[in-house]
Amino acid sequence: MKLSPRLLFFIIIASISIIGLVLAFDLINPTPPRTVIMSTGPEGSAYAEFAGQYRDHLASNGINLELRSSGGTVENLDRLNDPHGDVDIAFITMGSAGTENSIHVRSLGAMLFEPLWVFAVDPDIARGRFKLIQDKRLSIGPEGSRSNSSARSLLRLLEVDLDLLHFLTLDPADAVSEIKAGTIDAVFMVTHSITPVVKELMATQNVTLVDFKRASAYAALYPQLKKLTVPAGVGSLANNLPPEDVNLLATTTILAVRDDLHPAIQSLFLDAASKIHAIPDLFHAEGSFPSEQTFRIPLSTSASRYYKSGQPFLQRFLPFWLAVLVMQILVAAIPLIGIVYPALKLIPSVFSWAMRRRIFRLYGELRRLESRLGKEVKEQDREEIAEKLDDLDRRVRNLKVPTAYSNLVFALRMHVDVVRARLPVSD
Repeated sequence: MKLSPRLLFFIIIASISIIGLVLAFDLINPTPPRTVIMSTGPEGSAYAEFAGQYRDHLASNGINLELRSSGGTVENLDRLNDPHGDVDIAFITMGSAGTENSIHVRSLGAMLFEPLWVFAVDPDIARGRFKLIQDKRLSIGPEGSRSNSSARSLLRLLEVDLDLLHFLTLDPADAVSEIKAGTIDAVFMVTHSITPVVKELMATQNVTLVDFKRASAYAALYPQLKKLTVPAGVGSLANNLPPEDVNLLATTTILAVRDDLHPAIQSLFLDAASKIHAIPDLFHAEGSFPSEQTFRIPLSTSASRYYKSGQPFLQRFLPFWLAVLVMQILVAAIPLIGIVYPALKLIPSVFSWAMRRRIFRLYGELRRLESRLGKEVKEQDREEIAEKLDDLDRRVRNLKVPTAYSNLVFALRMHVDVVRARLPVSD
C-alpha cells in the first residue's frame, strides 16, 4: 500500500519524537537506581547509627539503601575514590588526608561535629601530659578509622615519637570495657556525642575526659578543626561529671557522594539529612546541620541547588517516583520541542510542495509532448502523441488532490485539451 505524503511525513515526525524521547531518558536524565550503596563505619558507631536512619527514610521512598560497615572515614574515602568500587555515598571527615585528590567525589554538605575524645585513667594523660606516654597502654581505634589517624596526627603535632609507642587498635566497645577495667591507660576516639560509648565513659567516675586547654590555638593553626566545649556535669549531674568545662578539638563530618550519583537520589539524601541532623545535640543548635560548609571537596550541583532553593519543587508535592517521572518527561520535552515544533510548522509547506510537484510533473510531460508539435508530425507520431495525451488526460482526471489544489488540476486538463487541439488532422 502506497502511503500518502502527509501520512509519511507524520510517521517520520512520530519516529523522530519517540527516538528523541528514548535518548533523552537514557542520556539526559536516566532513571534513578533502585539500590544505593553506603559505606558507614564500625558497628555501634555514630556513622552506623545515622546510616540506619537514612536507610529507613530512603525505604519509605522506594529506594533500597545497602549499608557496608568500614573502619571509618579513611576507608570510606578510599571506597569512594576506587574507580572499580560500587560505593555511592559515605561519611567522611572534612580535611581528611586524600580529599584534595578526590576529583570524582562531591559533598552534600556538613552533617555533624565529631570531637576527638581522649578518656584516661592514667594521671599524666588526664592532665594532658602527652609527652609522658611512652610506657602507657593506649587504644586509638581500628586501622583505617578517623580515631586512629587523628590520634597519630595529634601526637606528631606534639612531637611525640610514635616509634616508641605501642598502640592498641580496639574497637570502641572493647576499648570502653578495657579502660573501665583498668587494663589500658587511655582511649582516643573520634565520634559523635550521641555515641553510647561516649555517654558511658563521661558518666564513669574514675575516667577523666582530657581537657585540650590550647584548643583555640589548634583551631587557629588548622582551619579544619573546631573548638567545642563540654559543659560541666553533662555526663552525670548527680556526680558532676565532668567536674568542670572541658575543651575539645572537633572535626566536621560531611556526606560525600560519587559525582555520578543521580541528582534525584542526592536530593533524597539531603531531604533525609534535614530531618536526621537538624536535631539539636550537645554541640549545635536546632537547624545548624546540614549546612553547605565544605573544605577541599566541592559541593555537588544538586546540593548547591538544594541549599539555595530547598527540596526540588515536584518532590514537595508528589511521591518520589512520580516526581522523577514528571521531571524526566519535562527534561526530555525540551530537545523534542526543538525538533517537533519546527517540523510541525513545515508540514503545510512540505505538503503544498508535494501536491504541486505531482501536478507539475504531469505538466512536464505535457510540455514535452507539445514540443513535438512544433515539427512536421508524421502520421505514426501523431497517433503516438494522441495516445499519450489521452493517457495523460486520464491520469489527470484520476489525480486525487485536496480541494485547494483543484484549480491546478482543472487548468492542467484545459491545457491537455489545448495541446490535443493542435494535433494535425489525420489524412
